[in-house]
Amino acid sequence: MVLVPLLLASALSAQEPPSVKEQAKRYVDTLASPAMYGRGYVNHGDSLAAEWIAEQFDRIGLGKLNDKRFEPFTFPVNSFPDSVSLRVDGSLMIPGVDFLVDPASGSADGKYELVHLTLDDLATPERKAMSMGVVMGHAAVLHFPPSTNGDTMALYNDLQNELSRYVPVIRQGGKKLTWSVAGTQARNAIIEVREGVLSDSARSAIIRVDNRFIPRHNARNVWGVVKAKGGSKDWLLVTAHYDHLGMMGPALFPGANDNASGVSMLLSLAAWFKKHPAKTNILFVAFAGEEAGLKGSEWFVVDRPLDMARIRMVVNLDLNGTGEEGITVVNATAQQAVYDQLVAISAKTQALPQVKSRGPACNSDHCPFAQKGIPAIFIYTMGGVSHYHDVYDRPETLPLTKFDELYRTLITLLSTLK
Repeated sequence: MVLVPLLLASALSAQEPPSVKEQAKRYVDTLASPAMYGRGYVNHGDSLAAEWIAEQFDRIGLGKLNDKRFEPFTFPVNSFPDSVSLRVDGSLMIPGVDFLVDPASGSADGKYELVHLTLDDLATPERKAMSMGVVMGHAAVLHFPPSTNGDTMALYNDLQNELSRYVPVIRQGGKKLTWSVAGTQARNAIIEVREGVLSDSARSAIIRVDNRFIPRHNARNVWGVVKAKGGSKDWLLVTAHYDHLGMMGPALFPGANDNASGVSMLLSLAAWFKKHPAKTNILFVAFAGEEAGLKGSEWFVVDRPLDMARIRMVVNLDLNGTGEEGITVVNATAQQAVYDQLVAISAKTQALPQVKSRGPACNSDHCPFAQKGIPAIFIYTMGGVSHYHDVYDRPETLPLTKFDELYRTLITLLSTLK
C-alpha cells in the first residue's frame, strides 16, 4: 500500500522542488504585518486578509468554485477597537503584556476601589450575598487557586460572569497570557492580569475598556481550484484558516504561526499543483472565523458548495511555522492509511524528525468535516518557538525551520491521494 508514495517520494527527492521558504517568509510578513490589524475584527482586518489571499489565488491562476472566489457568511463577535487601559495604584499596565481583557468583556470607564475576593467569600449563598453587598459600586478582584480541572474552571467562570453583571471584574491569571475571541459580551469589563502584576493589597484601579459587539459580522471563506488531469469528479481539500485575534485596543496580535504559516503553506502548495495537477481535483480553502469557533468550516459543511460525498480527504494546515520536533497528525487514528503514508514518506526522505499520531480533537477546521463523516486530518509542526494567542507570535521570531521539508512531504502525499 505504501509502494506508490515511496516511489513518488524518491522521484521528488531527485527533482528536489525548489525551496519555498523565502517566499513563505514574505507571505508571513504580509499576513502578520500591522497593516492587516491582526486579521481580526478591528479595522476590517480579516476582510483585508481575505482580499489579499484572493489576489494571490488570482496571481497563481487558481480557478473559482461555482464561478465564485468567496463564500460569505456571518457570525456574532465581540471586538475592542478603541480604549483598553488599566492603571493600578498609579502604575500603568501594558495591554497584551501585563493584562488582557476577557474576549467577552463589556465596557468600563472610571476609577474603582478594589474589593479582593477569595473562593471562600463566594462559597455559600450567604457568603456570596454578603460579598456582593460589599463589592457593589467598586470592582472585584478574584483570587482563586490555580486549577486545570474542567469542573473547577467552569465554577470559576460562572462566578466571574455572575459578578460581571454588576461590577467590573479583575481576575488573577498565570505567567502566560493567552487571548481568544468571543461571540457574546458581558455587562461590565472583565480583565485578566498576569501573575505577579497585581498585589493582594492593591487598592484602586482606573479601568478603560470600550468593547463593540457585532451581532452579524460579515466574513468570507476564500476558494481556489486546481482541476485534475484526467477529468476526475473527486476532490481533495487543502485548508488553512487565515483569521486571527485582531487587536485589543492598542495591542496587536500578529498571528505569524497561527496561522499565517498555514496560509503560506497553502499558497505554496497551490502554486505547485497549478503547474503539476494531481489525479484528483483540489480545492484550496482559506477559512475565516476559525478563532471564533470554527465558523468558516462549519458554514462550509452546511452550505455544501460541492458534492460532499466526492471529498476524498481534507488536509488542514495550522501552526506550520516550526518543525524542529517534526509534525503531529490530528485524527490520525481515524485515518490510519493516510497517517501510514505520511510515516512512510518521511521514513524514505528523512525530511521530518518524526510524524506523531494523535486521535480526534475538535481543535481546528478539520473537525466539522470529520463530524460529518468526511475523511479529514490536521497537521501542525512541533518544537521551536511556543508563542500562541499572544502579542509575541510575530514574523521576526518564526523560524519556518521545516517548512521546505513539510512542503515536499505534502506534495508527495497529495499527489498520491485519490
